[in-house]
Amino acid sequence: MLCGVEQMDIFKAMNEYVQRNHYIDVEDKVPVFLCSIGTHIFNGLNQCGTCPFIPTGEDEAFAIDACVLRHDNRPIYTPMSHVADTRLHIVMRGIKGSGKSILINLFLSPRTGLLSSPENAEIGMGFRTDIGPNSITEAGMFGSVDEEGNIMGRPLAREMCGGFLGFEEFSSLIDAGKKDHSTDMTNQLLTSTDNGRVKKVMRSGWVEYTTRFTMWAGTQPARFEMESGMDRRFFVIDIDMSPDKELKYKMAQAKQASMPPHERAELVAKADEMRRFFTHRAMEVIMNPPTSLYFDEEFNDWLFRPEVRSHEADLFRRLALGYAIMSEDYKGGGVLSINMTDQLREILDRCLQMRRNVMDSDMLLIKNTFWATQMSRSALVKEVARMITSGDYQAAKRWIKDTLVHQSWFTEETPASNGRGRKGVQVFIGNRPVKAKEVR
Repeated sequence: MLCGVEQMDIFKAMNEYVQRNHYIDVEDKVPVFLCSIGTHIFNGLNQCGTCPFIPTGEDEAFAIDACVLRHDNRPIYTPMSHVADTRLHIVMRGIKGSGKSILINLFLSPRTGLLSSPENAEIGMGFRTDIGPNSITEAGMFGSVDEEGNIMGRPLAREMCGGFLGFEEFSSLIDAGKKDHSTDMTNQLLTSTDNGRVKKVMRSGWVEYTTRFTMWAGTQPARFEMESGMDRRFFVIDIDMSPDKELKYKMAQAKQASMPPHERAELVAKADEMRRFFTHRAMEVIMNPPTSLYFDEEFNDWLFRPEVRSHEADLFRRLALGYAIMSEDYKGGGVLSINMTDQLREILDRCLQMRRNVMDSDMLLIKNTFWATQMSRSALVKEVARMITSGDYQAAKRWIKDTLVHQSWFTEETPASNGRGRKGVQVFIGNRPVKAKEVR
């Protein structure tokens, strides 16, 4: 316990807060953000003992002065003998007007966001928060060098180290690389969100540093890029829209507009209380850290379900870790046991369903379009590139490998070669009949 701060059931407090503020369709999504904050705090504990941004006097312009996560502790979570990066990045997929920006603004909006505290951040008592621009270059995001090899300006990824960075439209980052006919933006996004490393060689010198920001972003369904394993780095949330939800939005706006002054004052006070909780929980974890982690058997049993794919297991493990960090009964100084509770199970089940809604939609599109169809593998790659990966053939190949190859209704075979010529790999989608229609 720090500075007399009382323990808080932040999950209950947040639920009450969004209800009193008349938020619509957020009750199952806010817990994911709370868990993401928890993983961010733990990642600071696990990694920020080797902070590369401590001012040394040699590069003052590029140093980051104060940070709530900076400490001298040794890492405690080192699976496979490497220091784990536990950040849980989030991307929300929904049509325009479905409410993606509402959740980002709830936490990151300047002055009113529950994680926004610029004055405290400057003295190392709060998190850096920012909502990124609608348009940004790869150099603006990750940096560039001048003719003498010096890094120019303060790239956003370095400036936001240890903080939370929101983008209302995730495609603005991807599109920046496409405009420059470069893959650098995507590559740097992958490595910086996966392990925090930014490293690229330029004609005049190197851009190389480590950053530990957590990213939250929104995107429209048709613009969600699956390429290069981006979906493996982000926890995907599905946000639907309907005429009924549209009506609820308008009714909520009417209630918000007519809220009595005393109610607004109470909510402001509640927001300040939660804002203090987030900062002090980070300080509590850093100053009185756990010594090790333990995931109980009941959680592992849930993780071993066939619905959870192998490349998703670590995302759900991070989610559970973040939940434990943010729990009311969190205690440092010993083994941090991640135990399956009714609340955690409910969060996991909801998140799994949301992820399946998003990740399986493209798979169902291919399945339904080409059911009972035999074609060459190259033809399938062209169709996937056209329908899913925005013309990117390499991304289409990776998507097929990650998504289709393991399905029971997907088969591949190399026909026997008769005479001259080499037969390409053939694929079949469906329960193979005696004779299937062919696509050439």
